[in-house]
Amino acid sequence: MTMHKEKWTPGERAYFEYHCYQAHDSADASLWYRSHQPVTVVDVGEDPNDEPTTMAERAESGDPLTYHIKFTDGYEGAAFEDELLTSPRYFERLWNPPPASEIPDCHKPKEPTP
Repeated sequence: MTMHKEKWTPGERAYFEYHCYQAHDSADASLWYRSHQPVTVVDVGEDPNDEPTTMAERAESGDPLTYHIKFTDGYEGAAFEDELLTSPRYFERLWNPPPASEIPDCHKPKEPTP
């Protein structure tokens, strides 16, 4: 099993690891608070390249794919392709979410929805 997939399809299960600005004032703090959780891929953004490319080529050119994802608590957001992992064993401590005691109540992940 590899750490990443070349392309995810809607309905697939992935594991999200937030890789951007880690701070409570981040525009994406709600995603940071949910780092290291399973997600469902809802939709795939368009590949800006004319020809099919690999994840490595997209990263090198600065054009990664983006994905619309949904967490088990119902929260939805966007993720870059390098933030979606094939297994939780690939999570890195560097990208851990903050302790629950530091997450503002209005942003705390909710209980999973059925």
